[in-house]
Amino acid sequence: MKLIELQQGLLAVLLLLSWPAQAALPASTSLPAPAAWTAQARESINQFLASHATLEGREYSVQWNDLKAEIPQCERSPRVALQGRDRVWGKVFLSLRCESGRTWVRPVSIYVEVKGRYLVAARALRKGQTLTPADWQWTEGDLSKLDDSAVIDDPERVKDMEVVRAVQSGNPLRLNDFRPMTVIRMGDQVRVTMLGRGFAIDASGQAMADAALGGTVKVRISEGKIVQGKAVSPGSVEVIIE
Repeated sequence: MKLIELQQGLLAVLLLLSWPAQAALPASTSLPAPAAWTAQARESINQFLASHATLEGREYSVQWNDLKAEIPQCERSPRVALQGRDRVWGKVFLSLRCESGRTWVRPVSIYVEVKGRYLVAARALRKGQTLTPADWQWTEGDLSKLDDSAVIDDPERVKDMEVVRAVQSGNPLRLNDFRPMTVIRMGDQVRVTMLGRGFAIDASGQAMADAALGGTVKVRISEGKIVQGKAVSPGSVEVIIE
């Protein structure tokens, strides 16, 4: 009896090991299409979208707009071309071209919903402030409905940046809402480090203008001499001497 139970157990293990792994879910979905959309046309467009650079690594779904007439069959898959833009997000205008047998061209439109995470303001942001983790939160939605200003999907992209205009709570954060943080103000006393081949000289001076992190600024040092360098941190300027 024990031998039979052991054999049955081994058989069960072998069946589990031989069972095929479940295939990964695709990154795209296709909603039901009106009857005028032939399977051939849909397949050609789906292949075109799957290979398009602006959808690489993105999760998206396709909505098929109504057509005035049914798309004809083609001896081979029709060629798909994008009209008027580079990005296949939102409402997209395409042309289908049959180049074998009886040739034809059909303009069509679809809607591509691109799903993704992005940052929104967790509270009202004022001009000039620097972001902290408490100022933003993640949300998910259709990136296609946002305007062409780049939304922020990585907090590192706004590190050491300051807000250039007020942002209301809940609004998406966009790159053009920020600029490099101002680290030097006109009239500030700053430390100047002059670097040359094999030497470094420290001095102090007065900033002659505002400067953002990484920006250039002129500084008046001793005896009225003016040098120009890069703002490397709050109150610090680095001058490279060739």
